[in-house]
Amino acid sequence: MPPIRRAVASVSRRLQRPELLAAFYPGARQALREEIAIRAVLASALRGDGAYVDVGANLGQVLREAVRVAPAARHVAFEPIPGVAAELARAFPGVDCRQMAIGAEPGVAEFCHFRRLEGWSGLRRSPEISDERGDPEFIDVDVSTLDAEVGELGPTVLKIDVEGAELGVLEGGRGVLAQARPVVIFEHVAAAAGLYGTSSAAIWELFAELGYEVFAVTGEGPLARDAFAAERTVVNWLARPA
Repeated sequence: MPPIRRAVASVSRRLQRPELLAAFYPGARQALREEIAIRAVLASALRGDGAYVDVGANLGQVLREAVRVAPAARHVAFEPIPGVAAELARAFPGVDCRQMAIGAEPGVAEFCHFRRLEGWSGLRRSPEISDERGDPEFIDVDVSTLDAEVGELGPTVLKIDVEGAELGVLEGGRGVLAQARPVVIFEHVAAAAGLYGTSSAAIWELFAELGYEVFAVTGEGPLARDAFAAERTVVNWLARPA
């Protein structure tokens, strides 16, 4: 990171003013727009009698907002890294925190945990993170499916952030998507999905098959399959029943 940008980022974090960094850099502006949009989706879609499911909760960055806007709703969070899952459970005592990964089928899988960059951890190792930056360790984690874990819950909002493994999560949640019809907030980057042999088009097609439309989380859309597959600036997306 260039020195000027590093200095602006430091001031932005210290003052808790992310818009300062966003004012200088397009990537940061897009990230801030998406963060604000996710908050808006949660505020509009979650109610006291609803249910929020967070797949890949990490330390609860999005979960915290879901609990804030709908404290009386039911909240379930999945996080496979043992230490992170334990910290999550301590931070959110009213949330049903489950130490496991979510995928297309149940089992046990090898998981790459970046101890210095935990948000980049996943069932496949990201080639963008070196040993020096990430300090990786490989651990075995339990894997279950959305249909098995929350099929009876009927979530109102489903959030997925699994560093490229989102198609597997969706495949294992076909029943939930078909029956509960939740709004889905999901992170998707084509390069990360490629680690799993997955294409953007395959994700769009699964949603279309189940009667969903796909939008950028900031509201642009609905996007046709080719437009979704070609997009390279949006990271967070919204799928909603057509």
